[in-house]
Amino acid sequence: MHLHASKVLVTGGNGAIGCNLVQKLLASGTNVTVLDDFSQSSIHNLNNHKNLKIIKGDLLNSKILKKTFSNDFDAVFHLAARFANEMSVYDPVEDLRVNIEGTLKILLESAKKNVNRFVYTSSSSLYGQTNLIKKNESLFPKPTTPYAVSKLSGEFYCNAIHEQYGMDYSIVRLSNSYGPYDPPGKYRNVIPNFIQSALKNKNIVITGTGNETRDFTFVDDVVNGIILAAKKPKARNEIFNLGTGKETKISTIAQLIKKNTNSKSKIIFKPKRKFDHITRRKMDISKAKKLLGYSPKTDIKDGIFKTCEWFSQNR
Repeated sequence: MHLHASKVLVTGGNGAIGCNLVQKLLASGTNVTVLDDFSQSSIHNLNNHKNLKIIKGDLLNSKILKKTFSNDFDAVFHLAARFANEMSVYDPVEDLRVNIEGTLKILLESAKKNVNRFVYTSSSSLYGQTNLIKKNESLFPKPTTPYAVSKLSGEFYCNAIHEQYGMDYSIVRLSNSYGPYDPPGKYRNVIPNFIQSALKNKNIVITGTGNETRDFTFVDDVVNGIILAAKKPKARNEIFNLGTGKETKISTIAQLIKKNTNSKSKIIFKPKRKFDHITRRKMDISKAKKLLGYSPKTDIKDGIFKTCEWFSQNR
């Protein structure tokens, strides 16, 4: 599928990953419609563009859905979700409503409009805690939070709707994306929260020992992988890990952020949260490399530098 001059819908297109994706699509000549309720993102993430249409509203609202799908789309990128693990633990019912029911409604509307490709952004969190450090797509999922369960449910619905309606899909399991436009906050990611603390010379708080690892993936690489999943014929009805294939300690992240912000912050440690069962994670990205031509370019040092620079300029 060629995205140039095509028409696509991006749900959650104003979010941290979504707005980076939208900017990339617009730059390639794609006509983009964004559906977002702006509940978890800034109103300033997207600039006006002749090929951009923004619909503000809840994806569960039938009137909003009717308005959105009055347009024809060649592809749908479904990024909208209630973020993320910690928030889902405190309110699993709302997580189900948005992430499962919302995904099903978008899938059904897309299928009725004969969308060529539905791209669903899933999560590496659904692998859960296993003895196998390097996670591959054939690994049996063991989700341990409502968020992870909701993401896995969305994957099953993608396949079910394909079987019932014939709509092709691609699933990408994202691994700890970070970069510009990722906001700090109570339930947000560690990197923006660490950067915010560092810029204010406040304590950088690590929950755990600091030796826990994740496969942190710079948002530009994530976006490139998502677009490849929409374009490549071999991506039809397949699941792909999008990561770097490398693991980085949380304590290393904190030190890199301190260095790049010239911060006087102290790094302190607190007990890990009850739902934090995963101690190590890195992604097997061999399938994405082989079938998509996916090749992450940004190492963790460069990615943290670029992210800190963006935050410093947009305080």
